Amino acid sequence: MRHRIINPMAEIYKHLAISILFMFIGFFIGKEFLPVSFVYLANKILMFFMLFLLLTAIFSRKSIIPRSFSMNFVYVFTFIDGILMYPILSYYLQSLGTDIVINVLIGAIILFALLAFISHKKDAGHFLSLGPTLFASSLALLVVCIVNIFIGSSVTNLIISIVGLVIFSAYVLYDISLIKYDISMGNIVDKNDLSIHVLNLYVDFINILLDLLNIVDRFND
Repeated sequence: MRHRIINPMAEIYKHLAISILFMFIGFFIGKEFLPVSFVYLANKILMFFMLFLLLTAIFSRKSIIPRSFSMNFVYVFTFIDGILMYPILSYYLQSLGTDIVINVLIGAIILFALLAFISHKKDAGHFLSLGPTLFASSLALLVVCIVNIFIGSSVTNLIISIVGLVIFSAYVLYDISLIKYDISMGNIVDKNDLSIHVLNLYVDFINILLDLLNIVDRFND
């Protein structure tokens, strides 16, 4: 049965918070059950994981992923994502310490909320013109990430994180603007129509968090 949505924006933020909670549940389950040796693979896994998130961001915005599907798929995705993030987050917890990681997490939340607020205050569709530039930038970043897997440059890795932070910060502006546009056009009428937007915002947030962690870790060295 399809349930009509009264306040789509509030529902999207609610499901985004639940999705992030599922990610952390997945992380703690990974922490309990994955071998400790996985932690030492974090540096290598990180680049492949970033490729995975980049591909998800690209696919979701080019209709390769359906625009309407069950929210349960988002929860399953974020839960598995949390398990996959265990070695990466464990690496940063060991390298930076719990306090710094928590501060970076708070910083990512504040940055995300600020960008969402800015976009929300603009007219519906205000930032949609960023779409082609962000798509091209994402593809270029994907290529650089693949090349860096083979060259393993720490400088390039830092540049990737800085550029990625800019791209996905801009994507928050774009995605909130797209949500407002879809609401104004009547394209969001039930819970399934929220799923692609929740997934996009989740990918934005996780990329911002990982990029910030990597930048802080590089400068901490």
